[in-house]
Amino acid sequence: MATCDRSNGGHYKASVQCNRLDGGGVITLDAPVWRTSGWSYVFCPSLTVFSSAAIITKSS
Repeated sequence: MATCDRSNGGHYKASVQCNRLDGGGVITLDAPVWRTSGWSYVFCPSLTVFSSAAIITKSS
């Protein structure tokens, strides 16, 4: 999950890296919608486990 108190006109969204349980490596998923306020959500799919998370930003 990601949120921002002051986007100052920019946008953000959550991103997550998940390890595949079958040994197939790491997958990266981003929330589908850019946000200017509120919560952004993204989840690891089944048969994966959480590795790391980040917030992606853009200026407009």
